[in-house]
Amino acid sequence: MSKRYYESYIILDGNLEDAGIEDEIKKYENLLLKNEVEINKVDRMGRKRLAYPIKKRQNGYYVCFEISAPPQIITKIERAYVLDENILRYLTIFMSAKALKEKEEHFKNKAIIQSKYEETKNIAAAALESETAKETPAEAVSLTEEAKIN
Repeated sequence: MSKRYYESYIILDGNLEDAGIEDEIKKYENLLLKNEVEINKVDRMGRKRLAYPIKKRQNGYYVCFEISAPPQIITKIERAYVLDENILRYLTIFMSAKALKEKEEHFKNKAIIQSKYEETKNIAAAALESETAKETPAEAVSLTEEAKIN
């Protein structure tokens, strides 16, 4: 059986405590490993407010499993998602080689932009700090002179 690359997203009930969420994630990691699925990455995206209520819930905890699996296993995994009452929604996406390449380039460009932004922010903060340091002695002198006059 040839394995294909998938991203499997689940939205867990946001009202669960952190320990409960971790238990759910571990449960599905074990299910994947039991079915001989290779887990490449587990991305815990965190709690977010839902755009609309799902099963009368306003918040959800988003998780993405990046996996390599045979296509037949995906139906078993999705069946487990359907039966779990703590999972509000799920989506499993096949990632082609082209999509993986585009995703990699996107995150590489995003990292470059973020580093340039941080660098610019640090330079601006240093410039602002140096201007403040230059003005501080003058302000101190004027405050001292005002104190002498009074």
